[in-house]
Amino acid sequence: MQKHIVYITTDANRVYVEAGYCQDITLKLFELQNSATSFMLRGPKFSRIVHTEEFDSFEAAERRKNELNSFTRMQKEKLIRKYNPNWLGIHNMDTSIMKKAAAYA
Repeated sequence: MQKHIVYITTDANRVYVEAGYCQDITLKLFELQNSATSFMLRGPKFSRIVHTEEFDSFEAAERRKNELNSFTRMQKEKLIRKYNPNWLGIHNMDTSIMKKAAAYA
């Protein structure tokens, strides 16, 4: 079964917040990071994925993406802060989970 992922992305200054859809979050993250360093002169430069939701069907994911895009900025911020209070990119969150604590005696 294929995963359908809805994500919220933002730029480095958190000025722009936008929802999107993908099936491979690692590929989308790679695309965002590379587009942020390209020579695009206009438009927002999204660089971080700060929230993700996974769905079993394309229709459910598309409905949620449209719902998130209809949210006000405050509603999007509240959703992001609920699960990611520091607005860390998902690549930062994943590595922090895998870190092992070192105990020194």
